Amino acid sequence: MIIQWINRKIGRQLMASFYIVLTTLMISSLVVYTYTDTKLQETRLKLEDIRERSARAGALWEEWQDLQFNMRGYALIGDQDIYQKMINQRKTIDEQTRWFEENAIYQQGKDYSRSSRELYAYYFEAILPLIQSYVEAKSSGTVTESFLEGKTLTSLPLGKELLANGQIKLDASGNIDVLSEINKSELALGGYRDFLEDWSEKTSRQLEQEIQTTQLIWLSNIIVLVGVLIFFVYPFIRKITAELLSLVKNSQRLAGGEDIKHVKVSGRKDEIGILALSFNQMASSISDNKQHLLAKNEELQAQQEELQAQQEELQAQQQELEEALELTMRNEQHLQYRNDLTETLAAREALTAYPEIIEKLIAITDSEIGALVFVDEGSAYSIVTHGMTEELSERLLGSDLSLLKRAESLKKAVHSSKQVASDHPLPYPYYMYETAVPIFDPASEEAIAFIYLVRYRDQFTNEQMRDIMSFSRQLSLSLLRMRLFDEMNREKTKTERILDSIREAVIYIEPGKDEVFVNRPLYDLFPELQYGAAKNETLQGCLNTIRAVVDEPEIFARYMEGILRGEVPKDSLQFSIHQQVVFIQFYVETIEVEGIRKGTMLVLRDVTKETEMDRLKSELVSTVSHELRTPLSSIYGFTELMLNRKMDLSKQDKYLKTIHSETERLSNLVNDFLDVQRMEARIQSYQKGLLNLQPLLEETTQFYAASTTNHTITFRSLTDACPLIEADEEKMKQLMNNLLNNAVKYSPFGGNIEVVLEADHHHVQFAVRDEGIGIPKSALAKLFDKFYRVDNSDSRKIGGTGLGLAICKEIVEGHDGEITVESVEKQGSTFTVKLPQSVQEYMVVPDGLDVSEK
Repeated sequence: MIIQWINRKIGRQLMASFYIVLTTLMISSLVVYTYTDTKLQETRLKLEDIRERSARAGALWEEWQDLQFNMRGYALIGDQDIYQKMINQRKTIDEQTRWFEENAIYQQGKDYSRSSRELYAYYFEAILPLIQSYVEAKSSGTVTESFLEGKTLTSLPLGKELLANGQIKLDASGNIDVLSEINKSELALGGYRDFLEDWSEKTSRQLEQEIQTTQLIWLSNIIVLVGVLIFFVYPFIRKITAELLSLVKNSQRLAGGEDIKHVKVSGRKDEIGILALSFNQMASSISDNKQHLLAKNEELQAQQEELQAQQEELQAQQQELEEALELTMRNEQHLQYRNDLTETLAAREALTAYPEIIEKLIAITDSEIGALVFVDEGSAYSIVTHGMTEELSERLLGSDLSLLKRAESLKKAVHSSKQVASDHPLPYPYYMYETAVPIFDPASEEAIAFIYLVRYRDQFTNEQMRDIMSFSRQLSLSLLRMRLFDEMNREKTKTERILDSIREAVIYIEPGKDEVFVNRPLYDLFPELQYGAAKNETLQGCLNTIRAVVDEPEIFARYMEGILRGEVPKDSLQFSIHQQVVFIQFYVETIEVEGIRKGTMLVLRDVTKETEMDRLKSELVSTVSHELRTPLSSIYGFTELMLNRKMDLSKQDKYLKTIHSETERLSNLVNDFLDVQRMEARIQSYQKGLLNLQPLLEETTQFYAASTTNHTITFRSLTDACPLIEADEEKMKQLMNNLLNNAVKYSPFGGNIEVVLEADHHHVQFAVRDEGIGIPKSALAKLFDKFYRVDNSDSRKIGGTGLGLAICKEIVEGHDGEITVESVEKQGSTFTVKLPQSVQEYMVVPDGLDVSEK
């Protein structure tokens, strides 16, 4: 049934022949591949086994060499660590020897493992115990020699016993014979290694032979394939050709007036058989008609000329109709191809779709291979091919003598024909007909692409060339359209990136449209917009999401209503979101093109930092006013008393001390402001030198301990050797004063204050611990910010400018250090300063010695 089904169509017969050849090739290739892979795997495993055996043999011999060295060292110095190392080596040597005993395949491996085992027994059952006995005798004083003498070993009780049992032997000089065993093992190792090398060479040669065998099999495979083509495919094609030629000759004979009774086509049931059957029926019908006419000839002799004229006229009309039908069908097919190409060009928006177009063009022109070559910027080329090899593509683009270069220089279509003596794609010499047609930009008349087509049978007809030229003009418009489309996409992408790169959030809307365009900062400002991305693509959905997080939605809604009515507010709107966590400035810009309003851009700017800075500045003004007013009021009051009243010297002295204290307080306050200003301007300078922190900490601690009666202030050092640091001594004093002053100030009810100094290999650090009011966790993140003060009742009672800790942080970071804080509210705080050591070595500093340098 299958054979009958195949014989009904010539195409099926051709495909069946193709599949037979393909199946033969695949089966033979699979057999060759399986055979080659199996042999390569076997050879690889053999070579890996040889390498492993050689590596293990070398490692075992190195262990023996190391053991001899350790045994000599143990005999000389009697170190138990060396003895323990020899015991460990004994285990390693035993495992390696056992591996050779268990995995020995050939006699050389067995000889080597036996030799190694004998050497193992000789060393570890005789020599090592004897050396151990010698070391023990040496340790007990029985043996007093500095260097090991062979006769001394044989004089020991164990040596005599081993000699008597034959476990050790003596050489000609009376010493224990060790070299003979070692030489024996070394000789076995050399033989084993030579065997492994010979085995490896033999395996390599075997691999080469297998590769040669595989090559011969591949050659046989190719010969078989050629044989199938010659003895099966070629006769099949030749048979079809012969039968078609037979039909052609009989048709010519029939047209010449000969009688054709029957055309034999070997019982075929395919198209040729059907054609032969139709031909036979037609020939039979013509013959019958001819006989009938001859029989009637005598009766119709008078009408013969008239009938003959009518017959000639009918034949002429039939021929005209056939020619018209053929022309109509050809035009219809031509129009269909052109419509397909036109639709393909209109439906594509990228150059990646052009393989389909070149494929259709090859089909229209009956070409074998072809390509579309595009001229990129800088006279570079990109190519879309169909059926072309990579070598042919490179030659077409790279050769200065190629048809493409000629078409480019002449700026017109060029043709070429040449005979090719090659086995690809045809197994015999053939003619190659090429044509290259440039595609021009109508505006600049410059070539923007080329159509390259190749045929192997005959040249391109004039009609085909007209089709190619017509298509080149359509392709020119398509390329220009796609370039414009790509340029628009690039401009769109550039605009999106520009909007995403600015810091302000943007919403772009157009009149009468509900769609919006937003940038990335808007999602950063309102993360809620990302959760409902689908509904937030509309203007109403976006505004509803934003309004839901605004603290005053009514004001925001009124502002937006005016914008949506087409009004452009002159003033911006400032509002907060998330319960005044973020503050936003909202303003509007219109987009006009040639005086016509095309859209509106809503800009939302995050002004949280500016708002917070304004609030801090307001608090600073209030705080500074209070802090400056207090000492100035005291100075002014006491000065006025001294000027307007007469008083004794004791009161004058008391008032002057108060004025001096308040003046000093005022000076420190002004210095703090100046320090902050210098640090913000990055002009703060440090006079660094080698400095020992311990005396400074002790001095500062003693000063504050003497100035308070409610607190117990102590200093404790956890290091005896005080490392030096590179630091500005005055700034370090300011740092310590600020920290201790805060510890005293924020411990209003007294308590213990401890200063602890410690050091490691790279840093020196000190910590100030108090038992004061502590710091809330929510305030720790902003504690070192300028002008920041903890907002609770206890802190407000104490007062301050909020600059002390900011100055501390700037000083520490100016010395490449780090300051941290740990605090529990109502229990106290710990401030830790960590500074890098100087490159100097540790320096032991006696108590009371100041080694600081300016």
